[in-house]
Amino acid sequence: MKAFAISLFTSLAMLLSACGGGSSSSIPVTTNPPAEPSPNAPAEPVAGEGDIRVLSNRADLISGGDALVEVVAADPALLEGAVVRLGDNEITGQLSVTDAGSLKGLIDGLVLGANQLSVELADASVLKRTIMNHPHGGPVISGPQIQPWQCTNAAAVDAQCNQPAEYRFKYVPADKLQTLLTNFDPQNPGLPGAFQSYDPANPPAQDEIAQITTDAGVEVPFIVRMEEGVQNRDRYLIMSLYQPDQPWTAVSPQPQWNGKLLIHHGGNVGVSYGMGNPPQGDIAGTAPEGAELLLGDSITTALGRGFMTLSTAQGNLGHNANLVTAAESLMMGKERIVEQYGEIRYTIGTGCSGGSITQQHVANAYPGIYQGLIVQCSYPDVWTTATQFADYNLLSQYFGNQLPSDPQGFQQVVTQLLSSGVIPAVQWSAFYGHLPLNPLVSDLAFFPAAYPDQDSCPGLQDGVTVYDAQEAPDGLRCGLLDYMKSQFGLREAAVWSANEQMLSRGFGGIPLDNVGVQYGLGALQNGVITGEQFLKVNREIGGLSVDIDYQPERTVADSRTLKNAYRTGAINTAEHLANVPIIDLRGPDPGIAHDAYHSWQMRARLERAQGHADNQVIWYGPAPLFGDTIYTTEALLVMDLWLSEIETDESALSLGDKVREHKPVYARDRCLSVSSLVGPEGAIVPLSGNLLYPTPILPGLDLSLLPTAPPEAGVVVDALTGQVCGLDLSELPVVSDIPVLGDLLGTVADLLSPITDPLVGLQQTVVQTRFGTPRTVAGDSIETLTNKCQLKPVDPADYPTALDPEGFAAQVAEIFPQGVCDYSKPGVGVAPTETWLQYGDAQNVIYGGEALPGEAASSRQGWASPAFGVGIQ
Repeated sequence: MKAFAISLFTSLAMLLSACGGGSSSSIPVTTNPPAEPSPNAPAEPVAGEGDIRVLSNRADLISGGDALVEVVAADPALLEGAVVRLGDNEITGQLSVTDAGSLKGLIDGLVLGANQLSVELADASVLKRTIMNHPHGGPVISGPQIQPWQCTNAAAVDAQCNQPAEYRFKYVPADKLQTLLTNFDPQNPGLPGAFQSYDPANPPAQDEIAQITTDAGVEVPFIVRMEEGVQNRDRYLIMSLYQPDQPWTAVSPQPQWNGKLLIHHGGNVGVSYGMGNPPQGDIAGTAPEGAELLLGDSITTALGRGFMTLSTAQGNLGHNANLVTAAESLMMGKERIVEQYGEIRYTIGTGCSGGSITQQHVANAYPGIYQGLIVQCSYPDVWTTATQFADYNLLSQYFGNQLPSDPQGFQQVVTQLLSSGVIPAVQWSAFYGHLPLNPLVSDLAFFPAAYPDQDSCPGLQDGVTVYDAQEAPDGLRCGLLDYMKSQFGLREAAVWSANEQMLSRGFGGIPLDNVGVQYGLGALQNGVITGEQFLKVNREIGGLSVDIDYQPERTVADSRTLKNAYRTGAINTAEHLANVPIIDLRGPDPGIAHDAYHSWQMRARLERAQGHADNQVIWYGPAPLFGDTIYTTEALLVMDLWLSEIETDESALSLGDKVREHKPVYARDRCLSVSSLVGPEGAIVPLSGNLLYPTPILPGLDLSLLPTAPPEAGVVVDALTGQVCGLDLSELPVVSDIPVLGDLLGTVADLLSPITDPLVGLQQTVVQTRFGTPRTVAGDSIETLTNKCQLKPVDPADYPTALDPEGFAAQVAEIFPQGVCDYSKPGVGVAPTETWLQYGDAQNVIYGGEALPGEAASSRQGWASPAFGVGIQ
């Protein structure tokens, strides 16, 4: 048999050689001439001169089976009689001719994956575009979705929670005061909401509905349609002024929509394994129904001006801490608006606390979703804030500054208080960098979301076992780290805990670290604490394990996770924010975890990344946390003015330069909301909520009758009140139109500086509550971008001379054998944020993400006006 095989192989080799199949043969090879094309074969079509623009999203990120497209030709006459095909199906009838001479329409019937859209022009040339369609239930860019997931909508038609959109209507009554008095219930006290239910089949009398005139001068009844549906496995809400008896299509919107969009967000930080509700209120979505009259409401104001509004459950950080999924949900929401309502001119975000984090993270890592940000009680991101709160937690455990959970716990707390070696309350701030209440509140409000063994895992359906290190090590890890594992990556085997080794898989990695951190160093240098107190705290402070449990050893970051936290934008390095105006609204907070430091923290990061912070303004006011009840409304007016000026700039300036060039005088650092009396559209009375604006609740009261003051008057008000808030007079802008007054202010500032300068720091701390953090006390800068520091040898020069620096340094070196933090160097793993990363699909995860492939400039142009450059990403 073997001999036969050899013989057969030899024969085949000879045959191949004779036919030219042997590449090493020296025998000339004769090849057949190419076949003549069949006379009946169709000729390859010539590429046409023009473009197919996918307006509602990037052509490779479309979801839900439809897309708004526009066909343009170099010669519009070639579109006459053009034939449009999706694959082999003709869909010409889905597009119509626009006034600009293009073809535009919503095409549907897209299959999952690649779809070939072609247009045969009148000269037989052809335009082509490939559209990648993704599931309506996601994912598009976020990778494998969180599992398990519980659908809580009764109308769900599949496991992705998909359902048809639902619509309902509300209206604003013509007489708000009468509505307030009529609807007040002594048994259930509270204020009625701004809107009342509207039934198109049985509407109220026309004179009972308020009339509203939009910023474009269109007058309509104040009736709002609320579209509530499900995308990406969770709920969204779209609201707009709507005339129920009139049609609305993406090609022909109703005239009262001004093309602008406001996205509002919720607060807090957390995880969930089931559907949530999109926030419906302002100020982080926490204001109760009706409170907008007293607490302000930019949402109602925006609707009345002709804006559309959007909110998504996945865009609410308190419900979903996975910020890539948040960006994905907002992307899909904007796509739906463009496809169902029309193209957007620009988008403004608003939100407090967690809502500020979502905005600032998404704007930096997924530019183009927002064109302007209004952030309140803000933080720059989750994961440097997590470092601050983790330090608080460790210090509070050491000090005994905790609330006991039971009588035995009370005894333990008292024991800890007496044995910490630090004078309770008096010296705590020396280590915290903050008043003691803040660490306690942060532990109660935010830190539990980090635990993988949460007793009550939000949204989790019954019967799913949650992780317990002893009882259920293979259970669901319900915490922030594992919720972010696609972005952060899994821990490497070299550092696995006993449970990870038993399971043969790593948990979500840790981007936090306190190796080398000298807690209380600044306090030691200033003589607030003793050397012995400093040594004892740093010797015993310990750290956190992968289970977020206390351990005697310091917390060690996972190197890959740390790098991914920076490159994915989870740690906000602010490189991509220069194109986005930011108005930061801030009020005093002595101890509930939202002090003003974070506004200036973000400013320092902007200055580091882009060399300036001209695109960020800070408004400080007397109302705790958010500055003033009118700030969200006034900031909307100023941001709208700012963006509208940018929108009209057709010059070759970069977008960042346009942001700086068109910054209105109202967009300036301010303290005390008395400057609101000189606003862009007349006076807005401080601390009056929405009682007086946009329409006073008292009939006949019309603030627009008051004389309008010039914008520069507000600058004068700022100058006169500046030192009350700790702002430096010399930093206020010179009044360009009144140079003599500007020079006078500068002279006054110079004369008063010897008196005012020593007070500024104290005012900033006491009035503005610009406190520090444990890391700034340890030597980090206000940017606090260092989640893990580079180390240096212990240096005696860092310690007071009264301590015998050489001998003291030797004791410090025993605690820190690897060295101590060198904050003069960049943190370990620090890298620029990479934009528009994707994380795979439902089957495959790309840990840490990878860049989307290049895409032509003709995608996503419906997201914003050309001046904002969204279509060229």
